[in-house]
Amino acid sequence: MRIYLVSPTHRLPDGSLLKTTRYWTSALTLPYLEALTPKRHEVVMVDELFSDVDLDFECDVVGIGAMGPQIRRAYDLADAFRARGKKVVLGGTWVSLAPEASLAHADAVIVGEADLVWKTVLEDLEAGKSRGIYRADRWIEMRDWPTVDYAKLPLLKWDAFRTSAAYRMYFHWPLVFSRGCPHPCSYCAVQAYYERSYRTRPPESVIEDVRTIKRYGGERLLFLDDNPVAHPDAAKEMFAALIPEKVRWASQCTINIARDPELLDLAARSGCMSLSIGLESLDAESLADVDKKFNKPSRFQEDLAKLRAKGIRVIALMMVGLDHDDPRTFERTLRFLIDAKIPLVKFFTPCPYPGTEYHDEMKAAGRIREADWGRYDYGAALVEPLSMTPEEMLGLFQTTYKKFYSLGSIAKRFWPPPPGHPLETLGYLVANLKTNRFLAKRPEAWGTIS
Repeated sequence: MRIYLVSPTHRLPDGSLLKTTRYWTSALTLPYLEALTPKRHEVVMVDELFSDVDLDFECDVVGIGAMGPQIRRAYDLADAFRARGKKVVLGGTWVSLAPEASLAHADAVIVGEADLVWKTVLEDLEAGKSRGIYRADRWIEMRDWPTVDYAKLPLLKWDAFRTSAAYRMYFHWPLVFSRGCPHPCSYCAVQAYYERSYRTRPPESVIEDVRTIKRYGGERLLFLDDNPVAHPDAAKEMFAALIPEKVRWASQCTINIARDPELLDLAARSGCMSLSIGLESLDAESLADVDKKFNKPSRFQEDLAKLRAKGIRVIALMMVGLDHDDPRTFERTLRFLIDAKIPLVKFFTPCPYPGTEYHDEMKAAGRIREADWGRYDYGAALVEPLSMTPEEMLGLFQTTYKKFYSLGSIAKRFWPPPPGHPLETLGYLVANLKTNRFLAKRPEAWGTIS
């Protein structure tokens, strides 16, 4: 069979599709599915961030994976392909948490990890049948990770990588050490999807991927893990194995990394340059409401100072509009971020992802304001706030973003610069200036910064 694997984009509020000509990394989902596909099938991949999806592409099966606001576009594409007689398979986090709703748009839906069922799905579709919803009966062993063809990364611009030193510094090659997260954060689709399970790959297997990437000329990596330090002993073993490879890497993780001196030191020595960390809120009650009590706002300044002292830049993830937030929260949060010299921030409004405890709580309370999943992005009033109007919340959301990326704020946050790696600091400074310019020109994109 000929299989068309699609990663959809999503629509902006004005109805246009979010597109870009250059992205700083690439997802691994499509190459990973190709690696799981029996060799007798032909696989063609397309990421809609870069390329247009050909609805008339000659194929037998279309596989579409989606999460967040991509889901609405995924459903639209699935419906269009099925109208043209194609068999469609949907998968991914969101699809797994809402399989019945997804099956209305597909011939087959994969719930959970595709590793154990993808081959069966293809066999059934080839035979002209389908079970509808396919569920794996267990989590895979991470040592069974297939070999991904890094030459086919959908969002890697090979010409630019070969000819531009700036692009080689900009592009981060994706790889995976772990799956899942054991923490109970009630809003998080990841812990709901993985049922708070957590597994890691053997370090030697990850190092094989690192060396493959280095053979292609890559030295900057992005661990796609949701929380690579959830099992500190396993993370320490991984980071120690990475030290001789002399690479630079980024990831996301919890603030707990700052509270284990050995773990933090090994991360820095292994080449950690930046971490996206979900601080979420400066209010302990708000954190308790969403089951993220392991975050301790009273320690944030100390924790962030430890990371900065190691030369690790923090991209702070902040959720504004939680139940204990009011208009004063925004200015307080802004002052904190500037005082802590945070180089980049991503603000989020609360999002009731289906399948999560937070969704169920907000639905029971009658507080979900938006039924269109295509609006479930980073900057929409999806939940009725308690201490301000939705319009007030969004206005303060945008104002705080503007103030954070203002020239005055940039100057305060970048002086004095953190120790070591001046090129990294320069890169983050340029990113701030570009964000300042981009957001001034595209006010409708405040909630889509990635």
